[in-house]
Amino acid sequence: MIRLDLGAGTTSPEGFTPLGHGHGSEIYPLPAADASVDVIRASHCLEHFPHGKIQAIVNEWARALKPGGELMIAVPDFEKIAQGYLAGEQAPIEAYTMGGQIDQDDFHKALFDRNQLRTYLANAGLVLLRPWVSDIQDCASLPVSLNWSGRKPHLAPPKVKAVMSTPRLGFNDMWMSALLALPKLGIDLSKVTGAFWDQCMTSALDEVLEDPSVDYLLAIDYDSVFHAGHVQRLIETACVYPEVDALAPVQASRHNTGLLFGIKGVAGEETRDFPRADLEQDIFRASHAHFGLTLIRAEKLRSLPRPWMFTTPDAEGKYGPGHTDPDIQFWRNWEKAGNTLFLAPRITIGHIELMVRWPDENMQHTYQAAKDWDQTRQPPPGTWTGFPS
Repeated sequence: MIRLDLGAGTTSPEGFTPLGHGHGSEIYPLPAADASVDVIRASHCLEHFPHGKIQAIVNEWARALKPGGELMIAVPDFEKIAQGYLAGEQAPIEAYTMGGQIDQDDFHKALFDRNQLRTYLANAGLVLLRPWVSDIQDCASLPVSLNWSGRKPHLAPPKVKAVMSTPRLGFNDMWMSALLALPKLGIDLSKVTGAFWDQCMTSALDEVLEDPSVDYLLAIDYDSVFHAGHVQRLIETACVYPEVDALAPVQASRHNTGLLFGIKGVAGEETRDFPRADLEQDIFRASHAHFGLTLIRAEKLRSLPRPWMFTTPDAEGKYGPGHTDPDIQFWRNWEKAGNTLFLAPRITIGHIELMVRWPDENMQHTYQAAKDWDQTRQPPPGTWTGFPS
């Protein structure tokens, strides 16, 4: 793995090769072949270049990244510096803004804020933009340091179409999510309405697959809430990780305290038990997930043996705890065909649940899930009954 520490001082993170005048090398142009570097770390060196050259320099560093590679940039945050100055903080404002000026290389020639740095990264074709934390004590660990990174995608921006199955009557809140998010990203939505989710979803998927130019289908459930950033992040993640054939966000269950995905246990059984730390990454291999906002690679779906979705009763022909729902059956067929499903743990969407609101004993509000009312026909504990408790 090739990892470069640009403008490095006397200490670099473990595994990084230091580059810069102090090491007898240049960081612009970068002495690296196209698509040859896994990680580039540029801590407080970009501001030493003229502000009119910044985009060209970021483009040059991105050029050297392998697909999937990461560019990590840290610069002084001018917004924080200015806020500190106006607040009368005792800080080296001049050094933060204009450099220490101890030699010819120690002059700052550009200013940055969060939106500007993100724009430079995005204009260089990088995606999955996010902040990062320095793992060594250098300028990137200063309180005025602005640290953002981006990843180089394996794929060009794909063509995505959204599909959903809708009941005849249902939640309307989801539509604002779809109407505000999808047109902004140039994504068309097709829906099929009916009583049977699996039949409607299959028909909707078939309709979109008739367009040979579609790269991904975005399956949406009528009770999901999300915004454009969630959809954009899903697409960017799929473009960075070519091993992803389907990708789902984190979504909570309405029926229990768990989440709507499962993994394979040590013995190959489906389970929801996993180390919490495993979710602190971009993708996480799953055995099944919800169709709340799930990205599916079109070419893989086209070759998936049919039927895609169907309900399987238990051994007694009943639909109790041992039966298999059509969405779970889909993912079993998906895996059997050699396709992958990943969870995107850094992307979380909402799940609409019908709630009943009651007055409590203090004449404030207390809530109860409608399904709990259906099961008990009793209000939740603490509800005002008309008599003091």
